[in-house]
Amino acid sequence: MAQRGPTRPTARIEEAIGFVGMFGVLFLGVTVFCEVTGRPALGWALTLLVSVLGIVALDRWRVSVLRRTASEDGIGGAPAAAAPAAATPRGAVARTAAADARVHRHVGWDELAPAGRRPDRSTRPVAEVTRPSDG
Repeated sequence: MAQRGPTRPTARIEEAIGFVGMFGVLFLGVTVFCEVTGRPALGWALTLLVSVLGIVALDRWRVSVLRRTASEDGIGGAPAAAAPAAATPRGAVARTAAADARVHRHVGWDELAPAGRRPDRSTRPVAEVTRPSDG
């Protein structure tokens, strides 16, 4: 049996976003086809709207899971003991920053950047070019 690494807490939610998004693209194509050919497209357009709202809801769920997940390597929200519950007025949600004063930084398609892993491009060493001498 192959060994598996630890999965992200949002892996299943991201799969669901991809599944619903695939059908969203399908419904968009059918809606455009119906509009171009003059067929009724209201039902397809409403189905497309439901799929877009589903993607938005799944994305909000994914962000909330990321924020309440314990912070490791700068991924996820702040550590669990970051702010006491009594410090927030009337049950408002407290937003706390990570150790380097940021909540998260986007690096790709909504992927979180691990803090301090990628070296800065300005610090790369420059290789010297050696040329054979004449003689």
